[in-house]
Amino acid sequence: MVLSKRERVIRALEHDDEPDLVPIHTLGFEKTNSAYQTFIKTDEYTKNKLVIKNKYRRGSNNYVGDITEQRFWQVDCWAMDPFAKKLDIKIVKAPPEYSNAHIEVLGGRIMSLGPQVDTGLPYAWYVDGWFKTPEILYSFWDEHGKPSELLNDKVNYSPQIWDEYVESLSPYLYPMANLFMPMHENIFEGMTVGRAQYYMRKKPSFIHDVMKEYTKAILEMIKRLAEAGVDVAFYYDDLGMKGRTIFSIRDLQEFIIPYYKQMYQECNKHGMFIVQHSCGYIDEILPYMVEAGLSCIQALEPAAGVNLGHLKDTLGDKVSFMGGLDSSRVLTFGTAKEIENEVKRGIMAAGQGGGYFVGPSHNILNVPWENCISLRDAMLKHRKYPLK
Repeated sequence: MVLSKRERVIRALEHDDEPDLVPIHTLGFEKTNSAYQTFIKTDEYTKNKLVIKNKYRRGSNNYVGDITEQRFWQVDCWAMDPFAKKLDIKIVKAPPEYSNAHIEVLGGRIMSLGPQVDTGLPYAWYVDGWFKTPEILYSFWDEHGKPSELLNDKVNYSPQIWDEYVESLSPYLYPMANLFMPMHENIFEGMTVGRAQYYMRKKPSFIHDVMKEYTKAILEMIKRLAEAGVDVAFYYDDLGMKGRTIFSIRDLQEFIIPYYKQMYQECNKHGMFIVQHSCGYIDEILPYMVEAGLSCIQALEPAAGVNLGHLKDTLGDKVSFMGGLDSSRVLTFGTAKEIENEVKRGIMAAGQGGGYFVGPSHNILNVPWENCISLRDAMLKHRKYPLK
């Protein structure tokens, strides 16, 4: 039995049967770090070089893009879609006390452009939150628009566009459409953790008001993606740090999970799987996310204390798992044998019975090139069912 990329991805997301192979997923290289800068100078880059263009439409949706990296990793799925301008937003310059910085319109994060540590390439660094008071946030929304008012109504979510996009990629991968606006990150970074915690205690209605607005925008975007025929949506929103969640489980249950539930259930209503990325330790909050309707969790960071085997044993009949390989310690500092053992550990911990996508927990940063090759080769070597 040899499945198509789409069939393998859907089978893994349904988590009730083993496909032919454990599907591969990575978040890919972080482009400004050294691993990618090495990659573009290698024979692997030349060998896998491919840019796909669609011919069905002129304008913003006619270009699929460069999938050289995806071919190198031999991924089964990747977060990418043809709807590149989902939002109609402008850059807002930060006050002069923040050097070379701008304010992200959706979440209020202040980002400063500066050199990447190892390569010197320009990179947007988080420096502060702008939405520190309700007055600042509401005034900003009045001037620049609420998130739900910034959806770009000019984007064409035609099923023909999506179908032809998927078809053009079908020999190489199955695309997952990107959802925007990480609600939890916007709260703790746009307001800062301390201010967000303060308002959770002293003015919870403010936090709920902001979360309702974020959710309103996301629900409308899900409807548009469903109209196009999207099967899988990918959503980024970090909840954890090393050893714990950023906010308490009680606060997450009150201020975050109810809005996640609306998002998850809107996807489920349209027959759409939703995959969520979250950095950090999520073992204690994940059961509540699964109960709310989450389809698949990505990252599963070993360095943060995530126990992939335990999560598989306790939640594997309800949710799929994506990632789980140690990208910060083993991949960066390990030997080829240690990397292969890490791949085998992940597959054996979560691959039995299906429902697992093998891959590193996070983007590939300043990883030695030979370790990138070792990771790719080990995933290809040990992914065949039945697992041994």
